[in-house]
Amino acid sequence: MTLPGAEIPPRDEGGTESLPKITTLNRGLYAMVFYMLGIALLLLILGWILIVLFDKSVPDGIPVVVATIVGALVGVISSEKASG
Repeated sequence: MTLPGAEIPPRDEGGTESLPKITTLNRGLYAMVFYMLGIALLLLILGWILIVLFDKSVPDGIPVVVATIVGALVGVISSEKASG
């Protein structure tokens, strides 16, 4: 396998690149990741609000982690939905 082959997702029948499909086998994993990321996002935003309310300086890492979690959530919910 060459490096470019490892970087590109496999192509589906239509010839376009695709992410893995959600099936009955991996649906629970997608749901668990979605809920854990959602809870982490809510806790971080709540912590951010509390830090601001107590007049403390917000660490530079909090907005970065919030943005990373939002990106991960977009990746989880934008994958192709299973039929049936």
